[in-house]
Amino acid sequence: MSHPLYGAPRTGLTERTIDTLSAHENPPHRHPQGQFVLVRQGLLQGFSSQSSWLLKAGMAIWIPPETVHWGETAHQVELLVVYATPEQCQAITCPLKLMNASCLIIGLCERLAAPNSALPDTRRERLLQLLFEEIADSPSSPLSLPLPDDPRLKKITDALIATPSLRHNLDSWGKHAGATARTLSRLFMRQTGLSFGAWHDRLLLSEAWRQLHAGYNNDALALHLGFSCGDAFGHWFKRIAGLTPGQARRQCQTARVLPSQTVRRDTSRLR
Repeated sequence: MSHPLYGAPRTGLTERTIDTLSAHENPPHRHPQGQFVLVRQGLLQGFSSQSSWLLKAGMAIWIPPETVHWGETAHQVELLVVYATPEQCQAITCPLKLMNASCLIIGLCERLAAPNSALPDTRRERLLQLLFEEIADSPSSPLSLPLPDDPRLKKITDALIATPSLRHNLDSWGKHAGATARTLSRLFMRQTGLSFGAWHDRLLLSEAWRQLHAGYNNDALALHLGFSCGDAFGHWFKRIAGLTPGQARRQCQTARVLPSQTVRRDTSRLR
């Protein structure tokens, strides 16, 4: 059995993994199984060629078979991972998707991954089908950041990801990227589904959650993200995230889903 962040179990098996991880990165990889990752505790950042995403406790991501992806975590994170065979994945056409896990999704994952589970094949397939339906119906999280492949846009997005505090408008970026503001605006919407301003807000929101999880105060975050002061950052964060930075810090410190397991790592074939 390979690690849930590095690869999946052998082809033909539906397996479960409950794991507690310490800080590390993993290289880009793919596997033939579909993978549904639920974060029970901690913070996990992941990437694909088309997007980056941030998973907090209570969030989950569906990764279709053969999708190149990689991840990293700077702190301890506890995951619950449900794998599905390529044959089972024919029942879901949903692309890679980040979401807030509903109570039903959490319950389904817990049942599918229960220790010493002896589910009959027919029941397991019904539960997996219901999980697929819930994945497809769940709204996508704004902590997923679509990445463009147009080289002009990549000059902009790469620069902003490296230095989130940059606050140039599209006219200024156009001189750097070699395109007019109108062209860049059209390309952003076409390639990411977001306006430039909305895309930048998503980047800042993801980075803000990462730094809040690390304990940064408002003044430090304002400097890091390009706000004039801590209060300006706080007002922006509450408008975008729906809670204050202080509430977010407390959430990061206490958030945990599902009962604690006495077994920290266990894999088994579900029957």
